[in-house]
Amino acid sequence: MAHIEPAVRVRELSRAFGPVRALDGVSFDIPEGEITALLGENGAGKSTLLKILAGLQPPSSGTVTVFGEEVASFDPNTVLTRHSVAIVPQELSLLPDRTVAENVLAGVEPGNRWFPSKAGMRRRTAELLAELDLDIDPGTVVRELDLATQQLVVVARSIARGCRVLILDEPTAMLTPAEAARLFALMGRLKQAGTTIIYVSHRMPEVFELCDQLEVLRDGRHVASWRRDETTPEQAVAAMVGRQLGQFATRAEQGSTARESASPVLEVEQLGGRRHADVSFTVRPGEILGVAGLPDSGRVELLQNIFGAQPGGSGSVRVLGEDYASRSPIASVERRLAFVPGERRAQGLLTTMSVSDNIGALTARSLTRLGLIRRREFDRRAREQAGRLRVKTATMSQGITSLSGGNQQKAMLGRWLAIDPGVIMLDEPTRGVDVGAKAEIYELLFDLAAQGVGILCSSSDLPELLTITDRIAVMREGRLAAVIDSGAATEESIMALATGATASIA
Repeated sequence: MAHIEPAVRVRELSRAFGPVRALDGVSFDIPEGEITALLGENGAGKSTLLKILAGLQPPSSGTVTVFGEEVASFDPNTVLTRHSVAIVPQELSLLPDRTVAENVLAGVEPGNRWFPSKAGMRRRTAELLAELDLDIDPGTVVRELDLATQQLVVVARSIARGCRVLILDEPTAMLTPAEAARLFALMGRLKQAGTTIIYVSHRMPEVFELCDQLEVLRDGRHVASWRRDETTPEQAVAAMVGRQLGQFATRAEQGSTARESASPVLEVEQLGGRRHADVSFTVRPGEILGVAGLPDSGRVELLQNIFGAQPGGSGSVRVLGEDYASRSPIASVERRLAFVPGERRAQGLLTTMSVSDNIGALTARSLTRLGLIRRREFDRRAREQAGRLRVKTATMSQGITSLSGGNQQKAMLGRWLAIDPGVIMLDEPTRGVDVGAKAEIYELLFDLAAQGVGILCSSSDLPELLTITDRIAVMREGRLAAVIDSGAATEESIMALATGATASIA
């Protein structure tokens, strides 16, 4: 049963950006000492709401009350020190060249403010990590830690500052199942100690395993509130998207569009490079070939090698029937070989530029003469592509980073579709994307395949690979363990091949 006095009370909260209302009269309560899921499609208003709760931006109107006290000043320091609210964002804000202890206690170091006690910092951090049951060396430099452990350090830093309300924004988007399990265990301990947790995730199994309450936003409005045992994943998804969304139709159910008798559009022969060696496979027109494997299997480096984003090694590549030896990103564009990377911000987006510039980046050269770009035509093509992919944006001139994750992903896809690709490679195509946008991306990939485009898709999401692919190439320790038909594969059989728990299947 929910507590009578909530930890957080939101009333008629609104936030406008020019003519766009990101939040419109949102009201709900967050029970104290529980885990509450905040759900919604990309663009539903979740990110804006989280920023307000964490003090990163003020609301246009409405109130936020934390433990009975209304928040009067929306800045991160005040919200944390006075109201005990902290956020662990998707982009971790750590000092990579400082130690764990220096990061955990930054700003609250023991000793003199000018000469903090390093021994005291290590001792206090060790005590805090022990209380949280985290086996992390306080003296380790942060950049030496894996992403999952860095995330735990951010949580520890929040607790060190007296956090009583912890916001976790898509914390498992880039974690392996084992790493996610460590985070879930910590969340359980924090909940038991009385910490209130606001949890944002698109992964329904996680939500229904961890959370006590569900709050749903759609188009900037609050549309549903349930206790976990009062609803189902299907009802939650329907509330998020405003319609019933059935199970995704698999390639096996809808019928493959692979043209078996046609010559391959991509041929890889004994290819070697960083973290991979002696890899051979083909992709035929209209085929979607998945690539599965553990994080260190070399599957991502394989795609980068084919595209020319890293120095190649041994072996050969043929694209659309032609040998492709001197590979580079520029040459790949000229050969109509597209690559949508998995790290949107680090590798894919032009983060300081507009939506229009991001979508049209690869067409700029063809529209430039004497150093001047035909801007009107450039913007027209970008706008047309955005409409085709249903990219939700107030204007094409707004910054790309102001869009939701799903709309950023669709904009990035639009950039590559502008070169009319014969082959498109994607890494983690729906990472951090809600169910509605995921369905749209799957539909787009199926349409591309029906047009004869060859698709190579690397993903850590095994249900995704089983849904959208014709065949799956399983990587293990840098080598190809097997290529199997998706219709006959299971998550268990793929993991067995990826871990070496079973012999390769021809």
